[in-house]
Amino acid sequence: MAAPIGMVALSELRSPIILFGGDVMLGRGVNSTVRKEGPAHPFGPLRPATRHADLFLANLECAISPDHAQYSGPPKAFYFRADPIGVDVLTHAGIGLVSLANNHALDADRAGLRDTLALLDSRNIAHAGAGEDLEAAQCPAIVQVSGVRLGLLSCCDHQADFAAGQSRPGIWYLDLAEPDAQLPLLDAVEALADQVDHVVVAVHWQPNWAPVVPECYRQLARLLVEAGARVVWGHSPHHFQGVEWIGNGVALYATGDLVTDYAIDRAYRNDRQLLFELSLEGAGVTRVRAFPIELAYGMTQPAARAVRGWIESRFADVCLQVGSRVIMDDEWLRVVPGGED
Repeated sequence: MAAPIGMVALSELRSPIILFGGDVMLGRGVNSTVRKEGPAHPFGPLRPATRHADLFLANLECAISPDHAQYSGPPKAFYFRADPIGVDVLTHAGIGLVSLANNHALDADRAGLRDTLALLDSRNIAHAGAGEDLEAAQCPAIVQVSGVRLGLLSCCDHQADFAAGQSRPGIWYLDLAEPDAQLPLLDAVEALADQVDHVVVAVHWQPNWAPVVPECYRQLARLLVEAGARVVWGHSPHHFQGVEWIGNGVALYATGDLVTDYAIDRAYRNDRQLLFELSLEGAGVTRVRAFPIELAYGMTQPAARAVRGWIESRFADVCLQVGSRVIMDDEWLRVVPGGED
């Protein structure tokens, strides 16, 4: 796990291996499963694939709070809240940094967001994308891992009523369809790039089940890399999309789900997902690999052999859509720019 700035880093390696997961939803049935089976249950089977990473990031797609209150704003279709034991799940998984700008961060209302922040802080799990006010929500998380400073910015392009204000807790909401609305994010990337070795931008974007990456999002990813981002880390559509190499950076357009209790979509197979592993050096991203995983009810495990073929084929297709190729690398799938061996 990474050390927040001001703490001692775990090692002095100069080329950290960073692991990216998708949405971690710890409420509803997952919460019940964790209360019964314990906090190591959801990710225990993945430890052989995750324990070598220097830093593990995920999008926390729920509130963690002892309060069963629901969001006091306009009604929603789904509310995701986990008991405080949910933070133990993150700790057991080795997740050290989470994005919070998403459409479920306030599902236990604004007091529930405060509980979430306090619980994460109590376990030294760094976070970005939500806070006591807009300034706090826009504040990057900066961690030191393997002797390298990594900064995370986190924003969301939907659930406008969750937006933080000058004196209102919430998320960093941006209407990314408006070009002028992108400017604060691009400015924040430029400023952060002067402070850290590598910038990661987490963006909760696109509709659920988006079949392809819309060109407007690809254009924004290019602008973010030009501004100084090494990694554009997308999530929200509930299935994985392609990985695009952009100069010395990459765009992970959608990293899917990591643990849930969701119904299975028979076309997109949201129970068949990927973990994404990136190697970083001074000049930028040097390697991208993906590990096939399989989601059961409240638990995630390496994909069975019979499932891997489906994941490999689909991943190759979606990477081809954005100009990348997928080749085998032991049990992992390596992503290279089109035409590269």
